[in-house]
Amino acid sequence: MKKYSTIILSIVLILIITSANAQDILTASEKSGFQRYTSHVELIDFLKKIQAASTEMKLGFYGKTIEGRKIPYAVFSRPSITQPWEAMVSGKTIAMLVANVHGGERTLRESNLMLIRELATPGTEANRLLDDLVIIMVPTINPDGFENKPRPTRGNSQGVDMNRDYMKLEQPALVQYVQNIMLKWHPHIFVDGHNGGSYPYNVSYQAPSHAAPDQRLTELSDRELFPFIDKKMEESGYRSFYYSGGNERAWRVGGSDPRIGRNYGGFLNTFGILFESPGGQDPEIGAKSGMVAYLAVLQWTAQNADKVMMYVNRARRETIEMGDAAEGEVPVAMTYEAEAFKVNYEYNAAPRGERERDMKKVTGGDILKKPVITKARPRPYAYILEAKAHKAVKLLRKHGITVEVLLKDTEIPVSVYVMESVSRREEYDHPAAVTVKLEDTVVDTVLTFPGGTYVIPTGQMMGRVAAHLLEPETNDNVIRWNTMDAILPRMYTEEQIQRMRRYRSNFKPGLPIIPIYKLMRPTPLSTIILN
Repeated sequence: MKKYSTIILSIVLILIITSANAQDILTASEKSGFQRYTSHVELIDFLKKIQAASTEMKLGFYGKTIEGRKIPYAVFSRPSITQPWEAMVSGKTIAMLVANVHGGERTLRESNLMLIRELATPGTEANRLLDDLVIIMVPTINPDGFENKPRPTRGNSQGVDMNRDYMKLEQPALVQYVQNIMLKWHPHIFVDGHNGGSYPYNVSYQAPSHAAPDQRLTELSDRELFPFIDKKMEESGYRSFYYSGGNERAWRVGGSDPRIGRNYGGFLNTFGILFESPGGQDPEIGAKSGMVAYLAVLQWTAQNADKVMMYVNRARRETIEMGDAAEGEVPVAMTYEAEAFKVNYEYNAAPRGERERDMKKVTGGDILKKPVITKARPRPYAYILEAKAHKAVKLLRKHGITVEVLLKDTEIPVSVYVMESVSRREEYDHPAAVTVKLEDTVVDTVLTFPGGTYVIPTGQMMGRVAAHLLEPETNDNVIRWNTMDAILPRMYTEEQIQRMRRYRSNFKPGLPIIPIYKLMRPTPLSTIILN
């Protein structure tokens, strides 16, 4: 009996020592009294020390930046989870908290690091959540932007805004994050940490706001998650509200583009949550309030684990079912209108540039974030691309979209779009992003497609992403981002037609068909998955 008592005492002492060690490890920012931010080298050192003091933290690196910096991630769970498939079969809800996709937005990066310590410390409120959740922590997505000299930059080392790269997936650090973290771990909920928003709120939030994802994910966030965050923040002496600001008439929110992280999360059939820490607040308050908000998401998720998984799994299942049945429509254009519910908020009415604030309260105001579809196209059973569209297919496969290949020449009934005009203009880092204008009516025809033609079924979990990329009128499609420049039909002006007819009197330009073909009905085809 004495022997067992000694063993138990030893175990308790080890746990106490481990807890003390983890709890005593501070970030460089904390050591400085929050007078500076933790550098990337210090961040890696901090993570290694926390991992060495914990049996419940798995530390890894999922990629490298253009400038060669390793990008870390940490996995927490009890019992231990080391790989995505283990998380999926565990039956637990998978939550992911990330930050610093904009290099100069650093406050919630510090919050993420501080919460990592809490997760690794036995006995803390955060650590107790490991019984119910698998938690993925990514404190920095853009270390090159963070370490840019003489000052951090919003973009990466190439000056590219990686929070506008989620659909075109061109920047190595973001490609690695999407492929090695998002598309492998498939979190049920994730929070993307930024700096922005409006005083007097310490943290601002927003859910996906595009019309294509399952709207019930956003509705549950509005109805339950965000009020829970507000409650937890208030208990800690902080305030939170929607991103990003308002006036006496209404509150405005962030953009609806799928190329933005939280909206891309909606297209992946997950709760994609934006956090913004407003600038101008004390750095210590910003970091600590951010940690409270991050923790609140984990607490709400643990308390509502079955509901969260039900909502996400339903969205994933219905995405596949819609595609298999070729049902519903694909939104290609949308706008914001006021939500049915009203909000109470404060805003600064002082003229821009004024140092003194003039705070006003609004009761029962509008919030302009309801996505309303202004144009949609029928969802096909599959999209078909010529073998020459290999650049577009490469982009699809970066997203984990399943692409099949015809094994033999096949006659297929398809619907095609006729191009009315094409234009190019600078958009983000693209000097000549392509916009096509289509005729409203489609042409139904039967074409023979040779073996080697690509077939992209919409009946897959990535079906919402596939449809958005392959509908030519969306704001993030394979044509827009220049992957089909070489095979777009030529558009002739009337002057060019007349000039051609001087040499060939019978010259008649062909119908400018967009080379993205739509198979509208479920149809068996002789195909094989492209590996």
